[in-house]
Amino acid sequence: MEAQPARPDPWPVVGILCALGFLAVALLVTRRVDLAFDAWFAGLVQGLPVPVAFWEACSRAGGGTLVVVGAGLVLGAILTRRLRLALIVAGTLLAATFFTDLVKDYVARPRPPGADLIPTGGFSFPSGHALNSTATYGLLALVIWQTDLPRALRVAIVVVIGALLPILIGLSRIALDVHHPTDVLGGWLAGIAFVALAATLITITHAMERAPPATEARPAR
Repeated sequence: MEAQPARPDPWPVVGILCALGFLAVALLVTRRVDLAFDAWFAGLVQGLPVPVAFWEACSRAGGGTLVVVGAGLVLGAILTRRLRLALIVAGTLLAATFFTDLVKDYVARPRPPGADLIPTGGFSFPSGHALNSTATYGLLALVIWQTDLPRALRVAIVVVIGALLPILIGLSRIALDVHHPTDVLGGWLAGIAFVALAATLITITHAMERAPPATEARPAR
């Protein structure tokens, strides 16, 4: 029986497409184009019959909570002897953070007029909550997907953590009127690009494989 050919890794293509999408959105925002989509979609989200407290809770999940989640993911990789995975995750999350700050300062897009309703600092594009939550929760979902958990459980976790949570966090920033929809869209696209980069590196370096215990690494005397 002939061996089935290996399926091509989709992550490099996903990463490139999302990076190009981010560049397209960033170009429109940088040129200060009047985006009718922003006003339309912001009105749509802000008109939803959702309590403000719910949106505030979602927004908090994309703030300081990400530091705890990211640190826990790196620590878990170290404790399970996956040092390459720990380095990739830590490097990706740090790069995403620095990238967010760098682009914000370069584009210097003012926040929406309602941004003074809750304490918010810095420029608007891209949404740091959307970008970093997509990167952090996306990496967590990526690692969980490659474990030995039952497939149904992995699918449920990936859908909730890797997709639904970043979507709600991004929408919360629009609902609270601290970001334009294109800020959030740019954050999602860049966040996915960072996850795709990490996924590609994990595959190339076999980072999910555990390093042998120190006692096994020593040559017998």
